[in-house]
Amino acid sequence: MDTMIYNPLEEFESKYRSLHLEKTKERFEDLVKRSGVDAEANRATVKRYKETLDGVSKLRKKLNWWRFLRVLACITLILIPLVILKITPKIRRMREEIESSEKKAAELLAEAQKQMAPLNNLFTARDALDIIESTVSLITFAPCFSAKQEEDMCENYDFFAATDREQSTFDLLAGTYNENPFLFENRVIHKMGMETYHGYKTIHWTETYRDSNGKLQRRTRSQTLHATVVKPKPFYTTKTILNYCAQGGPELSFSRDATHLHEKSERELERYVKKGEKKLKKMTDEAIKDNRDFTSMSNTDFEVLFDALDRTDEVQYRTLFTPLAQTNMVDLITSKVGFGDDFNFIKTKRTNRITTVHSQGRSLNLMPSVYHSYCFDTIKENFIGKNESYFKAVYFDFAPLWAIPVYQDRPVHSLKPIPDLARRYSQKEYETLANSLDQRYVVHPRTKTRAIIKSSYVGSKNGVDQASIRAYSYDIAKRIEMVMVMGGDGRLHAVPVPWDEYLPLEEEKRFFVSDEAGAKGSTVLSRRNGLCIFN
Repeated sequence: MDTMIYNPLEEFESKYRSLHLEKTKERFEDLVKRSGVDAEANRATVKRYKETLDGVSKLRKKLNWWRFLRVLACITLILIPLVILKITPKIRRMREEIESSEKKAAELLAEAQKQMAPLNNLFTARDALDIIESTVSLITFAPCFSAKQEEDMCENYDFFAATDREQSTFDLLAGTYNENPFLFENRVIHKMGMETYHGYKTIHWTETYRDSNGKLQRRTRSQTLHATVVKPKPFYTTKTILNYCAQGGPELSFSRDATHLHEKSERELERYVKKGEKKLKKMTDEAIKDNRDFTSMSNTDFEVLFDALDRTDEVQYRTLFTPLAQTNMVDLITSKVGFGDDFNFIKTKRTNRITTVHSQGRSLNLMPSVYHSYCFDTIKENFIGKNESYFKAVYFDFAPLWAIPVYQDRPVHSLKPIPDLARRYSQKEYETLANSLDQRYVVHPRTKTRAIIKSSYVGSKNGVDQASIRAYSYDIAKRIEMVMVMGGDGRLHAVPVPWDEYLPLEEEKRFFVSDEAGAKGSTVLSRRNGLCIFN
């Protein structure tokens, strides 16, 4: 039975954490059964392998001790016969024993890897997603971000598919929650900033002075002069975003930032709320005076802690944030069960964007390689532990949205229907595939920095999309700027400061995108989630 999550924090503790663990163990046991691996046989092999490695380590320590003893004996010339007759042969035998043990360890490792290969080969990128789908039944993850879903989000939910030239999507994960579309994105973001460059020059001069006897003396002095220049430089950061589309509050926009209030004590929170209440009263008074649409809600704990005071529609805001939604949100912000107040929440009409601290830098899915090992017990530990961490991260990315019951309603199907499109895949899917390519296939030949990849649709034929890929990057020219600096000799000196000038580059190339069937017979440059990009 499909059930909505009306209290995300409490239900995670009472239901979903343990249910997900149960489903994860079931999935693992099923994979083990299908693989036919013998866990006990592998444990025995791994035990012998580690014992052999331990023996090699002990032998090496003994060898080092005997080598040290041989050096001491050689220093004492009268003990050289002992070195020739006893110590050197012993060292030779130990080296042979170490070589034999290392060969045995390599054989045991190869045997253990062979034993676990059938299990390692069964893992797929769908494992983690399938487990979550079986845990939270209203979630469905899509194989890829289709053109139709992208168009639906743009037409019916105010989603902006195209980002500016400063951002590029390099990973994504699409799906629906109770038919409400969502999209996880990993973006690389370009921003011009300023870099300080340093230059140095050592100067020498001779000066005259009187010594303690009053006689004139000459001495040579030196000084290292330091100069700086500040020049533009591109900087690149990454951001993980959850875009969630829902019909609730269709004209409402607001934003709130993470303030890590869960780190405060109860007393500190009380003081924080009291201080915020004064701000709310002042804003309400000013709104009345200026005839603006702002009225503070009676639940001041929620108002202060959630802090979405830039909202554009008071009526729709109250429709969204029912008493239950307010309680849920306050619990999420103050609790230490999940990740607390680590989420930014931006609503732009029917599109909601969640950015959490805990998800920054993480992969949007678990790749099979994260489970792999030659040891059965390590594989099991990896599979269960990494899936637990992954589920918690995804669950609490959604939690601020699930805290609002209206956002879990199934969308009304009187929305604008999306017809079948000629193109099959979204522009963001093109971008992600292009970002997975070896850079030399995409960027300008003189590129010396990271590139921002942008895509656009060209056309389709026989189920294959053609995409235009533009890469924005920089060449780097080495420059030197002379900066005048006053030296200790009383003169101005030109100090050379080397700096890098970043020269913008742009390159456009065209690629084809399709599934494996459509790419058959072509030279595939990269694969991702069943899709291929090729010339």
